[in-house]
Amino acid sequence: MVLSACGESGGDTSNVSATAPTTQSPAGASTIDPSATGSASEGSSDASDSTDGQTGSSGAVSTSGPEPTTGPDPTATATSTTSTTTSPFTTSESTDTGWWETTTEGGDMCKVNIDIVFVMDVSTSMSAILQKLADEILVVDQAIAALDVDTQPSYGLVVFVDDATIINNGTPYADAASLQADFIEWSTFTQSNSQTDGNGSNGDWPENTIDGLYLAAYGFQWRPTESTLRMIIHTTDDTFGDKGANQSGEIVQHSYDETVLGLQEREIRVFSFVDNDMTGGPGNNEDVSMGFFTPYQGKTPIPQATDGGAFNINDVYGGQLSLSAAINQSVEDSLCEQYIPM
Repeated sequence: MVLSACGESGGDTSNVSATAPTTQSPAGASTIDPSATGSASEGSSDASDSTDGQTGSSGAVSTSGPEPTTGPDPTATATSTTSTTTSPFTTSESTDTGWWETTTEGGDMCKVNIDIVFVMDVSTSMSAILQKLADEILVVDQAIAALDVDTQPSYGLVVFVDDATIINNGTPYADAASLQADFIEWSTFTQSNSQTDGNGSNGDWPENTIDGLYLAAYGFQWRPTESTLRMIIHTTDDTFGDKGANQSGEIVQHSYDETVLGLQEREIRVFSFVDNDMTGGPGNNEDVSMGFFTPYQGKTPIPQATDGGAFNINDVYGGQLSLSAAINQSVEDSLCEQYIPM
């Protein structure tokens, strides 16, 4: 979202390309063109389905509260900054596949890997949510470790304003502490009122959720579908443009339908922290729930379409919803569930 207090009434309307792979932004990121990921990155994504993701570093050059509308119900509130998880899971070795299979007490199959990509709006109004993630990501990581999953979780990061950038070329972070450092960097970046590639200003209020999600689906080095819980944690307080929209000189590269299909084909669950209080837009009085809580042009909202969930971001800001508890519960509730998109 553009904050009027930052003097964003105008903005550069020149067409600033998001394709410069050597342009540096915070944490050593470089911008990846979302339009290129549908072909080249799709091949690499398929390849990553058969091999484990490589470990990266944050500096590598690349790129009780209320219930969610869909998905799990986080029962912890903002007063609990730590999460205690009692794990119902046990592990047993599979001699047929060679994988370590995780099962519930009832014998149902669970995933053995957890991959989470954060797709973050880094426009001027988003500093607080990035700082909250920085404060709470280690709590999330500790809760995942308590689930008795045999492998370390893999984390990725995509940031967007009107353009979109994937960090570390889609390579997973070395650890949660490296991701935490980048959350802090991008929280500071929000005050620049810049596109993620460092070029051009943000002069309008729709942001590029669509290319951000598409880039995460096709650009991150996800581990194999059959053994991996694949999740996106998505945050924004604004609506989005569809394919072809010109937003401060940046053209949205992908459509709502293309993005939803890509997420579904890769069995990626999207859990969105988004505005559901008619407080979006330049006057903080616009309904920006379409595509998240409510249908977009008659189409199923993205979290529901991807077997994920939606949470009101204002409940996080107001202290009624613990960000880490909501993420932790989403992971735990999804781990042993069949992926059923709508």
